[in-house]
Order: sequence, then C-alpha cells, then structure tokens
Amino acid sequence: MKKWMLLLSLVLMIVIVNCGQAQAAEKTATKDITFEELNDENVFIKQSRRGTCTLASSAMIMRRAAMLAGFENWEDITESSVGSVAWREGVGISWTFTYDGVAMTHDYVSSVEDLKKLLEEHPEGIVAYDSNKPHAIALTDYDAETDTFYCSDPAECCAKARVPVSEAIISLENVDVVWYVTSPSNLSAPVMAAAEANEAEENTEAQSVIPEIETAPVTSLDNLSHTELKLEMN
Repeated sequence: MKKWMLLLSLVLMIVIVNCGQAQAAEKTATKDITFEELNDENVFIKQSRRGTCTLASSAMIMRRAAMLAGFENWEDITESSVGSVAWREGVGISWTFTYDGVAMTHDYVSSVEDLKKLLEEHPEGIVAYDSNKPHAIALTDYDAETDTFYCSDPAECCAKARVPVSEAIISLENVDVVWYVTSPSNLSAPVMAAAEANEAEENTEAQSVIPEIETAPVTSLDNLSHTELKLEMN
C-alpha cells in the first residue's frame, strides 16, 4: 500500500511540474520585439484620475518589460491591475510591488546623469517622479546622438505616445525618485525592424565609398594655381 501511495505521489509531482512548464511556455513568446512594437501607441496608457500618474507610469514600464521578456499577456498589465497590488488609497503607490511576474522597486536620484545610467541598464525604461510637482512619467529611453530623452506622460494633456521629454509637464532636472523593474532582469534592447536594418546597412555602405583625391606635386609657389586634382571613384 505504501509503495502505491509513493508511486501516486510521484506521478502527481510529475504532472504538476509539466503543467507549470506548459503554462510558462504559453506565457512567453519567442518573437523578438522591435523598436516600433515597443513604442506602439497601444503600449502607452493615460492615468484614470488625478493622482495616479505613478501607477499609470509604472504600468507602462511593466508592459514594456513584459514585452521584452516575451510575455504574451503584457496587455493585461493596466493601471487597474497593477493598482490591485501596488496602490493604497490615501497613501499612493508602494515602494516595491510585483504583478504578473514583473517586479518593481524604487530608488532616489540626484542628477540627469543618474537617469542616463539607469536607462542604460533598463531598456524597458523607468518611472521618473518629481516630488515637488508632484508628477511622474514613463521615461522610455535616451538618444545619445541627439542628447534627447524620450518619455510617455500619462497626463491627459499630453500625447499618448513616445515623445521628447520636452513635451512632458515635468523637467528631468527636478526628478528625485524613480521606480524600475527588478524582475525579469537583464532584458535586451528591442531590435530594429527589417526595413530600418537594411537602410542602416545601406547608409554604412554608402559612407564607406569615399572618393580618393590625388594631388599633383607642387614644385613652386608660382605653380600653386596650376595644381592638378584628379578625382577617382572606387
């Protein structure tokens, strides 16, 4: 009898493990997320009422983290659903919380450089909060070439999209608190769409074809005006 009970327990354990693996497989996708998909208008949301900017911003960043991690149900992450675990009426958002496999925590910053470093570590973005305003935005990324930060501001007066931070209602110089994703971790940046990748490759090839200019030797200052230039294209 004991042997049968042990055998039955073993079978049940195997079934439970297999079910867990199947659910994990259903939750994740193998498709790489492109930059366009990560910044699609449908990824961003608006705060439902005054005072929930931190909650809406957190939901946007958690959505982006879920997408990069391959979670297929990222759209289930909303202000309301995150609020069920992270929001306390009369108090505000929690310092640390987890919803649907995505965990967030907070920290303090003292400069724009701190925000740049955090964005390097978090391709999904971070929540940037100005406690003096007070208001929070989803800070999505930083373009070093143009020295431009991008964000999505949950305020109704702002566009429901990824826009330059200059269009937000707070200034990054005044940001003093941030929230960021701790799990899933080590997320990879979104990939370029095929069309963009081809265009970038073509531009690189075009820049590599530089004409060589051969200058004939000048024997004296009198002959300077007669310098011969020969242009050779490879």
